[in-house]
Amino acid sequence: MPFRLSEEEIPDEQPHRNREFLKWAIHERGLSLRTIAYELGVSKSRVTVHAERLGILRPWRHEPTLRRLYVKEDLSADEIAARDEFDCSPTTVRKYLAEYGLADENADEVTYGRLDDLGSESPAPTT
Repeated sequence: MPFRLSEEEIPDEQPHRNREFLKWAIHERGLSLRTIAYELGVSKSRVTVHAERLGILRPWRHEPTLRRLYVKEDLSADEIAARDEFDCSPTTVRKYLAEYGLADENADEVTYGRLDDLGSESPAPTT
């Protein structure tokens, strides 16, 4: 018997694979993956794998989501990364756009940059 979820809230068949249920439980109810797994009687890794595969967690890795936002809605990598559900940098979005062949860049050439590459742009120390 579930503790935090009522029987009516849990889909009858494979709730750990149900996109709408997982999205609701994670984003609207604020339940952790561990809690969801416990409530459903499955392993945390099973919930995690399906939540990632369905684009609920780490949506920048979900090709259909990126395709919809970049191609159909014509958003830039910066605009995609700025969305609430995305918790990543525009560079991460560009990397996955290139990896999925949605952008003209080569995925191996997208870099995150390094602080030491900034050169002398850092402020001089004050005394």
